[in-house]
Amino acid sequence: MKIMKYLYKGFLSIFNYPYIPKEIIKDIKGPLLLHISDTPMVSYNYIFRVIKILKPQYIIHTGDLVDNIKLEIYRNRVEQYETEVELLIRGLEKNESTKIFYVLGNHDDYKTVSQLINRGEIIQEGELLSIEECKFVVGHYPKDYSYDVDFYLYGHSFYPKHHIKNGTTGLNGLLNINVIDLSTKEVFHINYPIGTDSSRRMKFNKFGL
Repeated sequence: MKIMKYLYKGFLSIFNYPYIPKEIIKDIKGPLLLHISDTPMVSYNYIFRVIKILKPQYIIHTGDLVDNIKLEIYRNRVEQYETEVELLIRGLEKNESTKIFYVLGNHDDYKTVSQLINRGEIIQEGELLSIEECKFVVGHYPKDYSYDVDFYLYGHSFYPKHHIKNGTTGLNGLLNINVIDLSTKEVFHINYPIGTDSSRRMKFNKFGL
């Protein structure tokens, strides 16, 4: 059974289509929050398909919106960054009923993003959010916050992995697309498409840049 499931997931990935476990569709009550981070352009259509299927009420992106362009290093690629980040923003903001928050990473350009967003909101590193009776602290960089919150969302590096510390669930949006059922605080994970880490240029660099 596990082999069939693995083969099925592989078959879907060939067509850049997400495998969403049945328990996510069956057991969720909602509203849903989708957490993503460090997204290269190759993952955009895949993410849009996840959004179309799950219809989350909230999306939080914790930075490096075009992670295949290391803008902090290659500032001469800002025009390409503008083109690609517009594709992501337009796709994320397509559904008018979804509230979107962006935390900008070290490879993002504030001026570009602020001019392109329509309904989304740029929030600051380490900002506290209260959404549907759940409390969050969000940031691009993993830090040891001591806030009394339900969830801590971050990206930038493969570490730390998902964890629970002092009652707070830490979720790394670089490892998975994280789905939170805000009514139950249950968390589900959806894999990014094959090739995502290679496009991030982080496949062999487990601490990231």
